[in-house]
Amino acid sequence: MINFYRCKKCLFPSTKPDLHFDDKGVCGACNYTTYYENIDWKKKEQEFLKLCDDLKSLNKNNYYDCVIAVSGGKDSTYQTYLAKEIGKLNPLLLSFEPSRPTKIGVKNLQNLSNSFSCDLIQLKKNQNVYKKLAKIGFETVGDHEWPNHVGIYTWPIKMAIKLNINLILYGEPQGLIGQGRPKKLKEIEKINREWFEEYVGMVGLRPSDMLEFSDDLKKDVMFPYFFPEDEEIKKSKIIPVFTGNYFKWDAQEVIGKMENYGWQRSTERVEGDYENFEDLDCGFMPIHQYFKFIKYGYARATDHASYEIRHNRLTKKQAKEYIIEYDQEFPKKYFKEFLDFLNIDEKFFFEIRDKFTNRELFETDNNYAIKKDKNNQLILNNTWYKSFE
Repeated sequence: MINFYRCKKCLFPSTKPDLHFDDKGVCGACNYTTYYENIDWKKKEQEFLKLCDDLKSLNKNNYYDCVIAVSGGKDSTYQTYLAKEIGKLNPLLLSFEPSRPTKIGVKNLQNLSNSFSCDLIQLKKNQNVYKKLAKIGFETVGDHEWPNHVGIYTWPIKMAIKLNINLILYGEPQGLIGQGRPKKLKEIEKINREWFEEYVGMVGLRPSDMLEFSDDLKKDVMFPYFFPEDEEIKKSKIIPVFTGNYFKWDAQEVIGKMENYGWQRSTERVEGDYENFEDLDCGFMPIHQYFKFIKYGYARATDHASYEIRHNRLTKKQAKEYIIEYDQEFPKKYFKEFLDFLNIDEKFFFEIRDKFTNRELFETDNNYAIKKDKNNQLILNNTWYKSFE
């Protein structure tokens, strides 16, 4: 029987991967936020500026000072702002094309390059390879975004090595959103295979595993998805830096600042969420979030509501209402297009959904078969609802 409970401070659930709770029932994200709020940010900013100065003096023969993996979202826009406007660096922006680009995503990405006068390279993926990987991810681990989650990390690192660029900038510290156990800042400022396999979200499926699924999937055509050898990284002397370890990172403050530079939020909320500023670049992300919900009992509404609780902008009562209303929402907007993308039908989609549904959180019959409502949607059970008590 699953022990499903929620953080005593925010509403993160015990099923969230890599989330740890202390003996008082408080989650790692809450504890990290408390630690994060007490950092001497003026001192950290000076450390960042010194780091930038040191790199520029060592990097005189390279036109680019650093690499930033960007989507055009609020966070990568803010990273670019910090690099260009504060650190006075000349970054090369690298974008890994999303599964289903949206109009607002394309617009924000172009605005990012234009607003900060940065060169931008976007990898237009081999769609034949990508769709095969997406379908394998969907069938085997319930995550069609698997190749995207891998590629947005591996490809920029490979490009940095090839172009002899020593600095890679990342954004928000993983501790703020409950990823892993980063008790000290330096523990998440490293890049190696262990870091890649722990934090990138491969859900137990490695790039090398993909070679076994199809004769068409060879290592050469999967180049963007394979992590460099540790020896390559060691020789390249790449320094990974989470800018959120040097500048206080608050999502709402980031949004306010980046709107001044032309970044735009959606005019409507994103499916499965009560907000309108996350996952704007890819139309298929609400489907990914929906699968997160059926596996773990939480999705994007929980992510945002819990974050807002930790920053004292939302009560637990308000957060509960948002979570109940939006987390379980079925993503309809791009559903038909998604089926065409993977070349599957509705029957197959729902078979895969049922395969990955956590039966401890949803209604089942006496034979442990999943119950559905009249619209073929899942029905949450009392275990899920009682977790708010």
